[in-house]
Amino acid sequence: MIQPNDLKRDLPMKLSNDVLSTTTKVWEVLAASKVGDLYTVKKMVEECPELIYAQYNYTPPIHFAVREGHIDLVRFLLAHGAHDARYKIYPFQESLQVVAQDRGYNEIVALLNEYAADSSLHKFKGDNGEIFYNRTEEQKEFEKAVYEEDLEKTEEILKRYPELVNDETYFWGEGILTFAAKENNRAMIDLLTSYGAKVPDILKWTQFYYFEHDDGAACMMEKGMNANTMSWHHVTILHDMAQKGNSYKAELLLKHGADINALDEEYQSTPLGMAARWGYTAMVQYFLTQGADPGKAGAVWSTPLGWAKKRGHAEIQQILTKAGAK
Repeated sequence: MIQPNDLKRDLPMKLSNDVLSTTTKVWEVLAASKVGDLYTVKKMVEECPELIYAQYNYTPPIHFAVREGHIDLVRFLLAHGAHDARYKIYPFQESLQVVAQDRGYNEIVALLNEYAADSSLHKFKGDNGEIFYNRTEEQKEFEKAVYEEDLEKTEEILKRYPELVNDETYFWGEGILTFAAKENNRAMIDLLTSYGAKVPDILKWTQFYYFEHDDGAACMMEKGMNANTMSWHHVTILHDMAQKGNSYKAELLLKHGADINALDEEYQSTPLGMAARWGYTAMVQYFLTQGADPGKAGAVWSTPLGWAKKRGHAEIQQILTKAGAK
């Protein structure tokens, strides 16, 4: 898990019930949940009860407690109603039961199912985690001009304050190029990059902004975007394209140096593993021709062949076995 730029700064952050905490406190409780530090989680919740359900990028503490198999922490969080039974992991939209099943955490699956069946236990729901960035008037003016695609105003501001492009926390931590890329506004992209604007290496919504358009994605690569850009869960943009079966953008990323055997944390998989899990036969074949390791995975339950078997993708099983997967 990578600490995002947003959570490195001590900024006000709104939790459930409109309670204010800070970004650093939210990072602390999420990090403690990942390693199963029940003592720290309890201590923080005593000081601020809403931290038990604090979210960053739609991700609360129980996400990590389940994913990492910390059953005592899972019990504590469920006992305090700190799980919305409708919760789906972002961006893959799968339940925590699926996350636990993938890993063989059967006792945790049972706890989650029991909790889901009794709505009287549910004390928290929905999203939270709005960050207040405390921007100067100049920063607000700059972000607004870029968002409204006002090229003249943006250039005027940059002539006075060229250093504004260096702040990577614009647009919810996605960077000042976010909307220019989404709208494929080449003039704005050219202007911002001429002042040194860069795409942050750690992003939450890469595929929906920087990679929304085929030609726009190619443009961002040409402008120096890191082909190994990833989320704070180590999900690279190549993982995302594999999970979507987008061969054009996968090829674009590999052309610009993307790591074909990178491992993520959510599925402990390579891009090949993602393609196998979601049943993209052509993508599996393509990755193998490009040198993907047919057996690489971060865990014994997450090999490409293992995913193909569990998901019933018979043709992909044959392809992987022929390529040497075991």
